[in-house]
Amino acid sequence: MKVYKVLPDTDFSLMYPEENVYNSDEWEFKAESLLGKLPNSFNASFSKKGDKPLPDIAYIGMSTFAFRKDIATELADILENAGELLPFYVDEELWYCLNVTVQSHALDKEKSKYKIDNGIIKMHLKEYAFIESRLPSSSLFKIPDDNFTHIFCSDRRDNDEQILNNFFCAVSAHEYTGLKFEEVFDTSED
Repeated sequence: MKVYKVLPDTDFSLMYPEENVYNSDEWEFKAESLLGKLPNSFNASFSKKGDKPLPDIAYIGMSTFAFRKDIATELADILENAGELLPFYVDEELWYCLNVTVQSHALDKEKSKYKIDNGIIKMHLKEYAFIESRLPSSSLFKIPDDNFTHIFCSDRRDNDEQILNNFFCAVSAHEYTGLKFEEVFDTSED
């Protein structure tokens, strides 16, 4: 089993919500529900800088991603198992912002490595180690140890159900663009 950080692919255009939403106190994806806090629907646009292609899955800031309606529908089971999908529009096209609400306390603090580690204070994770038995059943999750900054993806393939509900496998199989996976942990390395 592997764990990846889900990151934006900067070869594609990034997306930005309208300023009044982005600058609100509620535009924070810290593994808590945003239903009823953010507007029921809002608008966003792609970066006008450069001529980068539009992605299938767009980074929309504050460590979250947006999915075109057709992709959100295709991946609905996986995405809804990880959190909530918040609707918004890019021009007239419906998209969904993923708010990952699944939290995991699976980080192995003793085996992980930090930029600052004086025994009592551990800050700025640089190498991740996870306790596999504590990882959530959801393929996507966040951890409090990095202040819910990154979305993580567990890549389990022990049975058909794990493969069908695996975000990494789904994105790879459909060749969706706009994000990349950075491996941060592999149980075969233990």
